[in-house]
Amino acid sequence: MSTFLREVLIVPPSSFIFWFAKGTAIDVTGMFIRFISGGVDEDSRVRAGLFSAAYDLRENGWLPPYEFEVLIELLNWFNDNLRSPSDYLPHNFNKPAVCWFKPSAHQHLARAWEMAAILERNDILIWTIKSATTGYIYYEDDVQVFAVPVGDLRKVLKR
Repeated sequence: MSTFLREVLIVPPSSFIFWFAKGTAIDVTGMFIRFISGGVDEDSRVRAGLFSAAYDLRENGWLPPYEFEVLIELLNWFNDNLRSPSDYLPHNFNKPAVCWFKPSAHQHLARAWEMAAILERNDILIWTIKSATTGYIYYEDDVQVFAVPVGDLRKVLKR
């Protein structure tokens, strides 16, 4: 299995008009990033994210010992260095929200790419979604936003 990661770029329609009219590239440096797998998340009803896929592989897949150890180290690092939005929301929060990394979350993104590569090597396809918007934000910190996707963004996340 190749470690090539599929990427989908979502930008506002006005940016597409500018891009096509001027023939220039779209600046993606300020876009939010979400990693998705082929599974569907029960809570958000869109494609499951990177962590769902990683925990599923840890629990149900077979990994070579060296990759299992690296995956566990990565998951532990995220447990120590990434807040859980559910800890900061009312206990009865039930909106179909998903997490996005901020483009400035360099350490977190580097480790997320490493985790995605492990999943890819073990036949779990991972896509990256880059978007200038995330939907309605319910939680935000230095490295992530937790938002309910709307409109075209929700459609892309459901495919």
